Amino acid sequence: MIENSQKGCLFIGEGVTVKGTFTVPDIVKVAGNVEGELSAREIIIESTGFVKGKIESETLDIKGRAEENILSKKFMIIRSTGSVTGAVKYSEIEVEKGGHLHGDVQSNT
Repeated sequence: MIENSQKGCLFIGEGVTVKGTFTVPDIVKVAGNVEGELSAREIIIESTGFVKGKIESETLDIKGRAEENILSKKFMIIRSTGSVTGAVKYSEIEVEKGGHLHGDVQSNT
């Protein structure tokens, strides 16, 4: 969970749309929309969140939608409400019942 005083974190709230390249040293939590490049140690896409573009992270927790190029260096979980579409590379992956994974999927190991 991201605290207001936590350094190196980014929170994109529901109803907010941002476009561009974002490099975040720690955690990104997306409840709104992101278009572009997003890189962080950990990325959490909430059920209302949508990320379209290049996504790179050690760990990904997807409850919303992610599209295009996704790289998870350690672990990715697609929750029951989550949807991932595009070119996906991962080390470990878990897809909960109801979660969706479509596209070119490759293991990094």
